[in-house]
Amino acid sequence: MVGFAHEQVWRVRDLTGDPAALGGAVTVALCGHWEHDGDCRWPHHSSVEPDGDEHVVTVAFDASPAEVPLVRRRIREGLSTGRLTGPDGVGSTWQLLD
Repeated sequence: MVGFAHEQVWRVRDLTGDPAALGGAVTVALCGHWEHDGDCRWPHHSSVEPDGDEHVVTVAFDASPAEVPLVRRRIREGLSTGRLTGPDGVGSTWQLLD
């Protein structure tokens, strides 16, 4: 992805609900909420693509070299929650694969 220094790919299965919830979970993990004041501390972009029974979540982000492990850990933690309720009040669930 052009414009971002780092990229990480995760896989999830058993997604029910809105695939955009996966990107929302990443933003919550990195910024505290998908609606936040100011710029993201770690600018990022998430994309979700179906792949058979799974979905591939690609997160491109900017972080200093020293912060990359922290950002990757936070993204993993956000996706590991396996659930997010969107702004419409509808919940989505999934299972992060290792």
